[in-house]
Amino acid sequence: MSTYHAFLDARFLAGSKSLFEKFKTNFLEKLPVKLTKRYNEIKEEILTSRFLNEERPILLSEPNLKTDLCGLRDIQYMFWMEKPFRNLPSLSGLSILPAFQRGEIQLLQEAYDFILRVRIAMHTITSRKTDRLDLNLQQEVAEYLGYGKKEELSSVEKFMHVLYRHQKNIYFIIRTYLDSILEKRGSSKGENFSYEDLNFFKIGDTVFPPTTGTLFTNPHTIYRDVMLSFRMIQEKNLQVSGTLLNEFRFASNFLDDDFKYSSEVNEEFLKILRTPSQRGRILKLMHESGVLGAILPEFGACTNFPLFSYHHEYTVDEHTLLILHELDLLDRGEFQDEEIQKTYNECSKIELLALAILLHDAGKVKEGDHSEYGAELVVSLGDRLGLDEEDTDLCRFLVEKHTLMSELSSKRDIGDPKLILDFAKIVGSRERLRKLYILTVIDTKSVGTGVLTNWKSAILNTLYQNTIPYLAGDSKDNFEETGPTREIQLENLKNYLIDKEDLNEEISKSIVEFANQVVPSSYLNTVSNRKILRNFKSIGILAQNPTFKTIFETEQDPAFVTIDVVTSNQPEILLDLSCAISSEGLSLLGMKSYALGEYWITTVQLTDSTGGGNIPQNKLDRVENKLKSISSGNLKRESIAFQRTDWNPRKPAPESIVNRSIQFYNEDLPDVTIMEVRMPDVVGLVYRILQIILYLDLKVCYLRVSTSADYAYDSFYLQTSNGCKLEDQNLLLKLKEKILTIQLGEQILEEVSI
Repeated sequence: MSTYHAFLDARFLAGSKSLFEKFKTNFLEKLPVKLTKRYNEIKEEILTSRFLNEERPILLSEPNLKTDLCGLRDIQYMFWMEKPFRNLPSLSGLSILPAFQRGEIQLLQEAYDFILRVRIAMHTITSRKTDRLDLNLQQEVAEYLGYGKKEELSSVEKFMHVLYRHQKNIYFIIRTYLDSILEKRGSSKGENFSYEDLNFFKIGDTVFPPTTGTLFTNPHTIYRDVMLSFRMIQEKNLQVSGTLLNEFRFASNFLDDDFKYSSEVNEEFLKILRTPSQRGRILKLMHESGVLGAILPEFGACTNFPLFSYHHEYTVDEHTLLILHELDLLDRGEFQDEEIQKTYNECSKIELLALAILLHDAGKVKEGDHSEYGAELVVSLGDRLGLDEEDTDLCRFLVEKHTLMSELSSKRDIGDPKLILDFAKIVGSRERLRKLYILTVIDTKSVGTGVLTNWKSAILNTLYQNTIPYLAGDSKDNFEETGPTREIQLENLKNYLIDKEDLNEEISKSIVEFANQVVPSSYLNTVSNRKILRNFKSIGILAQNPTFKTIFETEQDPAFVTIDVVTSNQPEILLDLSCAISSEGLSLLGMKSYALGEYWITTVQLTDSTGGGNIPQNKLDRVENKLKSISSGNLKRESIAFQRTDWNPRKPAPESIVNRSIQFYNEDLPDVTIMEVRMPDVVGLVYRILQIILYLDLKVCYLRVSTSADYAYDSFYLQTSNGCKLEDQNLLLKLKEKILTIQLGEQILEEVSI
């Protein structure tokens, strides 16, 4: 088929003009009709699967200008389908097709020319053939095409807005073309039908404008007619033709400010949100036609809004529409995570969750905290829609706190009872917790492919489950401080050892005493009874065999792998572990350290480079061997700390989109300072930071690593050497300066003495 298309696009450049004309007459104009028909059927099938799939996002943060949706190939396919039958000289020839309105093909030509100019700019800048508009290219392309200096983010935003506008035009024009084929082919099988007093035409399950008469032309009923049409599509489960979508788009130009204040419109809108079927699909259709932006200009402002971030694959509006698609899956009971589905089934007033989804990222169009601004928008929207105070407050809470569970689970110790209690006080009720949990999961899933890893799902679920006991019911502020006291925990440990492990009373008491003496005291809250026994045995082995330095044990979970390392007199163990793990291309997620005298218990959680927990045993064996070689002095940490044994497919992020920052928190815990580090992600980053921390004679109690597509966000729980929080401002400043000035592109040649 590629050869066929090459012949179709043949044009005279040089040589014998008469020979080329002979080639056109004797070959191009006599291509076999059967072959042309078969190839056209293939192209139609491809375009239909791409453009009539309403669940597919249209706009991407890093589009392939040739092969992604609304790219060059889609335009060419449509042109190649018509050229053999109509002998079209160029794209402009498509204007003779009755399917298109005046000016539409000119928009298509402008879009095609613009994408070609962008592609040429990419080829010129990179000096090679490339079709994917990567983030690290967008700044240079924007400057090359005259949108401003590449150092200014506004240049990229202006450039991407233009690209997205052209891609949307391509989308609507090709949809119209495909509908004309369907309508022509099935018009004899179609039927007219009415919904209330509105008339439509239907072929199969696809709805078209009426064959006679018009829609949305009565200025006195246009508000009602538009909203009733969308409710009809939802109730009857109909697909929307491109021609009907164009009718909606045309009508949206006449929906003035009064539209969003109309009680009739808002009532119909809430009916759509309250109907537990296809809410997301209908809202997407309303958005594509411009109607949703007329009802909710707060969301309309997000249209085609780019996010200059490797973390997000889609524009703000496309990301939001994908979340709404997940809501449709939940409505149908088809969500892949049964725990989330079960939680969703226990929720009430899902329309409030849908509203929160629509506005959760609306604040990103302004500088500053987008969650705070979004929460302000909810309050004004609640008044406009006529929501009562309680419903408005719930929706505002979901928008304001929509990142909270993600931040706590990825940056904090979610085994800490105080953290759980504080979180429960913020949430206030089980119903609010359920909705926040669901929003967090489907929001994370819709950021991009593979962002919601098994690990992220697991830690979010752990935070959710840990919080439930603190919330007594579904009413707001109905929480209570629950959970066993330390004495009860120690008694439970003792009973477990006697009843489950069949140990005698004396040994059980020794293990209980051991668990009570390990510092920090959170050891008893965060380590299972089974692992407490295992740690006790490991320390016993080290005590009886002074030649043993390290005991290394692994445990495979569905979402991650846990490594438990027990050592004697090895304060460098954190450095050893971090460089051994990173050198194998594994992702360090969390690290906890506990101590009992000279013995250290270090627990590490890790995944493979894709966020999965299925790590080959030979990799784990290599980590253990490297750890032991470093401990014995046979391997220098610096020789492996900044290298990896496998290829890393991730592109380095431009430094300009990762703002380095260090923040300290001294109020969360009585004897610990939490340090949050935001840096560009590179191999060995944790190792370099740990070097600085240990060089300043500080202790790391807990480490949580959260890596997005473009930066590392690591949280270190720090203490001074005598077990206190860091309150010396000079020390904090020194620590901050040393970390911020790490040269990520350079090798560190000398060991830091500990």
